[in-house]
Amino acid sequence: MDMNIFLTELESLLNKMEYETARMKVEDPQIGETLRVLFPVDEAGNKVLLEVMTKQYNEDTLLIQIYTTMIAEIGPGYEALKEMLLDWNLTCPLGAFGIYRPAKQFYHKYNYLMPVDEDQKEMATEIFYVIHLVMDVVASGFPDIVRLSGNY
Repeated sequence: MDMNIFLTELESLLNKMEYETARMKVEDPQIGETLRVLFPVDEAGNKVLLEVMTKQYNEDTLLIQIYTTMIAEIGPGYEALKEMLLDWNLTCPLGAFGIYRPAKQFYHKYNYLMPVDEDQKEMATEIFYVIHLVMDVVASGFPDIVRLSGNY
């Protein structure tokens, strides 16, 4: 399924809010094209990398993954972050936090299901709203995550 209309419309909505965006071709055919967005998460101007990827889940359903790299490489607080994951995820209102161990990255991931026959422009508007909900979750956890990581 060609998701170009969806990604173009979503990128346009994000650009209107003056977010930095870029499209990236991914070699993995299960992921396809990815929309990347730099989101500010605090008043100090720190940003996180949010990526939107689409994939066919089954014949009737499309999976839209919103993946946010919050810390590109965890500092000396790796074990402290790992210990807090269960507590944070227990109270996380949507999605989940995690650690991608090979790169020592701290992330938030949220998967959203849509019918494949949904209008792509309407889908972009809905995902634009969902992204802002996800960013509320990410921004609220960011100070504690950064503090525990020892990166700042």
